[in-house]
Amino acid sequence: MNLESLRKYRNEQNLFARYVGISITEIRLGWAKAEAEMSRDRMNPIGSVHGGFIATMADCAAGAAASSYGIQITTMSCNLNFLRPGLNVTHLVATAKEIKHGSRISVYSVRVMKQDGVILTEGTFTFMTLSDNPPILREEEE
Repeated sequence: MNLESLRKYRNEQNLFARYVGISITEIRLGWAKAEAEMSRDRMNPIGSVHGGFIATMADCAAGAAASSYGIQITTMSCNLNFLRPGLNVTHLVATAKEIKHGSRISVYSVRVMKQDGVILTEGTFTFMTLSDNPPILREEEE
């Protein structure tokens, strides 16, 4: 499975992300981008993007970046700083990049931005490699 196949696989197999309308649009080794169009059902009562939706986007992007090594991972922790309200948002983009890739623990920084590039949220995700599961990306297939 190469990185493009991995991107397609994650979009097909992450049923929750599909359900809420988030897709991985780019993936490179240690980096990924997720995108979503905004709709009224993704907003809170004040008309801002719901924080849970933003957190889900961040987790999807960071998880895709962490899995770019062809391994199965799970989120251990995350810290998100909501910098401004998500008002007048038509499109969201989340990008994640590697801070540290270890054999068991990896750390990624993530940003969630609105359509004009204004950063709404920044944070850090920590993932654990699931060593008892087979790799989803084999080196010879990259």
